[in-house]
Amino acid sequence: MLLEFLKKNFGPGKPIFTSDAECLGLSPVNLRQQFKKLCDSHQLFRFEAGVFFLPDPNGEYYPKPSANMVAEYKYIRNEQDVYGYYSGYTFANQLGLTLQVPYKEEIVSNNATAVVREVKVGNIPFFIRRARIPVTRENCFTLQLLDLLKDVEEYTDYECEEEAPDRIKGFIQRAKITRADIDKYIGEFPLKTYKSIYDLRLESVLA
Repeated sequence: MLLEFLKKNFGPGKPIFTSDAECLGLSPVNLRQQFKKLCDSHQLFRFEAGVFFLPDPNGEYYPKPSANMVAEYKYIRNEQDVYGYYSGYTFANQLGLTLQVPYKEEIVSNNATAVVREVKVGNIPFFIRRARIPVTRENCFTLQLLDLLKDVEEYTDYECEEEAPDRIKGFIQRAKITRADIDKYIGEFPLKTYKSIYDLRLESVLA
């Protein structure tokens, strides 16, 4: 039953968490035993404690997921839902506001178990922060933008200051963020977030 469920809902090499199969109604002990049986028979492979993946059905290779993929599935998004986003220096680097590549990826997530916590996925460290507002598919880009703007001066390198407004405006346009989206959530962020919108002249792209 478990193997059929996993094959139906997860592709080869995609992270599978023990909690993903709780909907089958098995007891925690039985569920762990079923996962172990599948691993012992090489029908399923273990990435780390509580994380598994299906092998290639043709048996040619075993596409092990990367640590970043596992972290994204656990804390940011899967095929069905969105529950987090990259933040801090990680997001600033993605936008080109800083040339610094952070040693520890920063993520804001509904699935964080503490206000802020360092976790390791595989051998890669991540800083996971609890979302101040529940993250959804509809609001993830707006919250990601506001989270950046509250500390944008800290994240922006001197060499990137001139290009920063255009890079942020480009993100707003790609994500189709509107003034109404901003107004809905900005009250939950510090006052300096308003100031950043004014200083970077972002009003012109907030339809």
